[in-house]
Amino acid sequence: MSGHNLINSPIAEPALIRRMFNAIAPTYDLLNHVLSFGLDIRWRKKAVRLLEEKKGGTFLDIACGSGDLSIEALKLSPSKIVATDFAETMLEVFKEKLMKLDTIHPVELISCDALSLPFQERTFDATMVAFGIRNFADRLQSLKEMRRVLKPGGLSLILELSTPQKFLPRQLYTFYAKIFLPLIGRVISHHNSAYRYLPESISRFPDEKDFIPLMHEAGFDEVRVTQLTLGTATIYTGRRKA
Repeated sequence: MSGHNLINSPIAEPALIRRMFNAIAPTYDLLNHVLSFGLDIRWRKKAVRLLEEKKGGTFLDIACGSGDLSIEALKLSPSKIVATDFAETMLEVFKEKLMKLDTIHPVELISCDALSLPFQERTFDATMVAFGIRNFADRLQSLKEMRRVLKPGGLSLILELSTPQKFLPRQLYTFYAKIFLPLIGRVISHHNSAYRYLPESISRFPDEKDFIPLMHEAGFDEVRVTQLTLGTATIYTGRRKA
């Protein structure tokens, strides 16, 4: 299927998404930093701080990509981090990073689908996903899986790119996303459709008034929202009570 069809499908087929992320894996980190002006690093730090109550616990990083969120979460001294992704090349990039760490780490890498996690119910103290849920074929199912594998009292965290709601930031963001983001992405990654797909996937992702009810439908309680950088990114947290 062509790149044109990829970006115009409401949510692209999982096989196409996997192929796309495998293709951009070698330049993924550089592109994240360049395209967000380095803000992605700050956003991950903020996200991990919101999981401070689970310090020393077990963490599941879903759609972990090249692993920056898991590496940041090592600051919480977890007993274990299981990091999953269905793009094998991304996991290879992550593995290379882990090999360069100075200390022994409790990180295990697993290739699997976010819609059918291969873990027993009530396994983890926290689950987290950064910049991944907008690409899932069934967001509600992925949220149900996140909740299923949480222990009672466990916390799920979702960090995702979003479209600003205020007029001026929204206009500036739309101009950037439609003109500069695909251009820079293509130059660095040499993958045209991936960085035309990115702004399309962000614009299709529900805003908080639609996403919060989805989290409630999946069974989460205490759903909270944290807006970042004029609404260009958003953190959602939800708890499994029982």
